[in-house]
Formats: sequence, structure tokens, C-alpha cells
Amino acid sequence: MLSLLLRPLRNAALVLLANDSSRQIAAGVAIGMVLGLVPKGNLIAVALGVALFGLKVNRSAGLLSAAAFSWMGAATDGFTHNLGAKALAVDGMQSTYAWLYELPLGPWIGFNNTVVLGSLLLGLYASYPCYLAAKLLLDRFQTPIAAWLKRRRVTRWLLGADLTTRFGTPLGIGVGS
Repeated sequence: MLSLLLRPLRNAALVLLANDSSRQIAAGVAIGMVLGLVPKGNLIAVALGVALFGLKVNRSAGLLSAAAFSWMGAATDGFTHNLGAKALAVDGMQSTYAWLYELPLGPWIGFNNTVVLGSLLLGLYASYPCYLAAKLLLDRFQTPIAAWLKRRRVTRWLLGADLTTRFGTPLGIGVGS
């Protein structure tokens, strides 16, 4: 139960302490942002989840940003409904939407839902600025914050370093073994 409550804090610490580059963390944030904005329960959300776990990006950053942007996704439903309705009303795309809907998994894709399509378009439009902002912030602040976190005992406890050194040595599986 305690580990379930501490998991978000542990993931936040892992984002900054991981050996990933700022590009990988920023890409995870951008994919997580799109995943958070898109309503779940369709093939688009599944494909974004597969991309998050299949690409070489920071998964913790992606999951944290998906959780954060899920709250924003619900607040933008009115705007994304209007955006999706306008995108579905484009005359040149009607045959493409009909073809997608006729595919075996077509109804599950979600392009016939105005909120899903509008959220996807909004997420794709905002993904590059989100990537750039996250990369700039990480380039500036990741190293000092990581150094500060490494000096804190609570961070070592949160990541399990104290538990493994305390309980691992009597069992003969110490760090140097």
C-alpha cells in the first residue's frame, strides 16, 4: 500500500535521476501529453501507449505527463469537440473517413468521434512546442536538481538504495559482490 502511494514520487525522482538524455525525457513528456489529451478507450490511445513503451523515451516522464494532461484533456472537451467537428466536416476528407470506418477495427479507431479527433489534432499541434519547452527546461535545470536530489537521504530511501544496502549485506549480496 505504501509503495502504491509513493510510486508517483519515485517516478518523479527517476525522471530527473535517470541516465536518459534531455531529448529522451522531453520526447516522453511530449508523447505523454498527447496520450493524456486523447480520450481513452480507442485505438489511437492504444497506439500512443505502444509508442510510449516501444520507443526509446523516458517512460516515467511520459506516464507522469499523461496523468497530468488527462486532467487538462477533460477541461478542453468543448474546444476539442468544435475542432473535431470542423475537421470531420472537411469535404475532401469524407471518403478517407468513410474508408477508415469501414476497416475491420475502424469504429474502434475513434475518428468518428469529434472529441477524439479534436483532442488528437490539439495534441499533435502542441507536441512540438511541449517537446521544446521540456528540453529547454531540462537542459537548464536537470543537472542541478539531480545533484540536489542525490544528496538527500529521502531520495535514496525513496529509490530503495538504503534498503538494498541494509538488507543485502547480511545475505551476502552486497554492492561490491
